Amino acid sequence: MANKLNGFLDNFFGGVTNPKGNLGDFQHAQRLYVDNALRLAPKTKFLSFVNFTINAEALRDLPKLDNAHLAELNMLVKSFDMPQYRASVDVKNQYNRKKNVQTKLEYQPVTLTMHDDNFGITTMLMEGYYRYYYKDSNITNIESSYDPRSTYKAANGRGYRFGLDNDKTVPFFRNIKLYQFSRHEYTEYTLVNPIISQWGHDSMDQTDGTGLAENKMVVEYEAVLYNRGAIGEDSPATFASSHYDQTPSPLNIEGGGVANLFGGGGVLDGASDTLGKIQKGDIFGALISGANTIRNAKDLTFDSIKNEGLSILTGAVVDAVRDPGGVPNINFAKNKGNGGSEQVTEATAPEDTGTTEQRAAKVAAARAANSATSFPAADALPPTF
Repeated sequence: MANKLNGFLDNFFGGVTNPKGNLGDFQHAQRLYVDNALRLAPKTKFLSFVNFTINAEALRDLPKLDNAHLAELNMLVKSFDMPQYRASVDVKNQYNRKKNVQTKLEYQPVTLTMHDDNFGITTMLMEGYYRYYYKDSNITNIESSYDPRSTYKAANGRGYRFGLDNDKTVPFFRNIKLYQFSRHEYTEYTLVNPIISQWGHDSMDQTDGTGLAENKMVVEYEAVLYNRGAIGEDSPATFASSHYDQTPSPLNIEGGGVANLFGGGGVLDGASDTLGKIQKGDIFGALISGANTIRNAKDLTFDSIKNEGLSILTGAVVDAVRDPGGVPNINFAKNKGNGGSEQVTEATAPEDTGTTEQRAAKVAAARAANSATSFPAADALPPTF
């Protein structure tokens, strides 16, 4: 008797001091990344946006690049680098003590890659930048004006200006804003006084049947400003203002909803949404939501409601009796009263001809009763030393 009691106590204290045993589950990652609506989960790279702000003087030379095309330009950025910084640090000798001293901050160039679209919007941007700063691009007839000695000549004998001699003092870009999106909020990085240090078009290849043409630019800047805000239409500027699907999802009550009693888009959710719209004065939206809710309610049957409730109950019971160690499909021994033991599993649970959900509920209930009413038999536990 004493040996059985000692064995039980050893296993009891072992479970308290080492609850996970030899196997551990994913609860650490669950607590870190999933809790609080994925607050600490990593951001995805494809949720991003770019906004080019061009000075009005530069836009006057680009009549085709109007406001509508500017909004499209912002959406045609394929990929871009986030701001990077490099601090110059000198090591000083302060009376034989090493001291690190910052001397300057360098802003690393940002590369933006854009789709070379069929309409030519991104090419217009590069052409406009080239024409704005460099006089060469404004020569319309190179055959009649080119001179190998003075580069360009006019009919009156005076030479045309070329290169950077273009009388431009206002920068082409007012700023370039980079955005990261996450959980209905954006993080904004504003590049101050951006200037392009390298830009160009893609290479062509007749043997490449899958590649997509790109335009690329490398941007230098003088500082970075940070900001944050809520995502919405035209927030950030030009975002979701055109070319965006505004049709509600079919899983949402406004898009039709689903013929379930519980859950998102279900009948109860639709009734709550309809009442909320009535309180806000959105009568048209309430009529749509109410009509979809009534239609979904007509599709409900007693069997569907019973199965839905049973499924929810089964999940709740399974979660309630789940092993604290988190190892799935591993069960503890049950005391039979005669020193023996048995395992309560799907195989040893009472047979049932009901549905899969009903059998799962009975198995979960059997596990709960087993773990709540008896301890493992001492002779079924590992030997003690």
